[in-house]
Amino acid sequence: MASKTADLVVQTGFNRSTALEGALDRGIPFLVMEEPPFRTLQAGWASFGYNGLAGGAYRPKAPEEPRPTPDIAPLKTSGATLIIGQKPTDLSLRGSDHVEWLEDKLLEYPGADIRHHPLCVAERTTIEEGLRDVKKVIVYTSTVAVDAAVAGCEVVIEGSGCWWRAIGTREEECHELSWAAFTHAELATQRVARYILSGYEEACTIEPELSYRKGEADVRRAICEQYRVRLQ
Repeated sequence: MASKTADLVVQTGFNRSTALEGALDRGIPFLVMEEPPFRTLQAGWASFGYNGLAGGAYRPKAPEEPRPTPDIAPLKTSGATLIIGQKPTDLSLRGSDHVEWLEDKLLEYPGADIRHHPLCVAERTTIEEGLRDVKKVIVYTSTVAVDAAVAGCEVVIEGSGCWWRAIGTREEECHELSWAAFTHAELATQRVARYILSGYEEACTIEPELSYRKGEADVRRAICEQYRVRLQ
């Protein structure tokens, strides 16, 4: 097992693996590579984060140098309210009842629509189309929060670990996110490697925010099927 002697474990996604379990057992940092926060930069890009996922991961402070970001639309003054659903097995839900959360949000926001995760309920429109006439978006931790903020929507975040943290101006937050993801070619350079590894010492002091909830694939499929049934 590589993690018996390694000082850092790097893997794609927060998936159960011998290396990741070894890192958790030994208390060494792990670096998760996943999809970038900006939907416009999906192909050929990857994000990074220590000891967690998305906004729940640790990263060194972004340098001032600008990087590619989406065009930020003006804030909307009118429009509908949209609630964003997630996979009921998403680790960021921490085992909570997502259908119950959706039901609570519908009571809190009468007249709001729900956009379900495409792996649970098929959607016929793109995210961009779905946000076109929307002013307010409510998410638990969905990455759609980033799309909504960039599109000029008011974003309400109810869980922890969301990519969009709403802690500064939209321009400032997009800049921070731009330093969370790089092209595959950039990741092979010493400059980017030095930047990522500049956060290693601090990562050694940070406890992982999420622990992998063990479960077989058929159990996870059953949870998704139950989700579909309860929504009917």
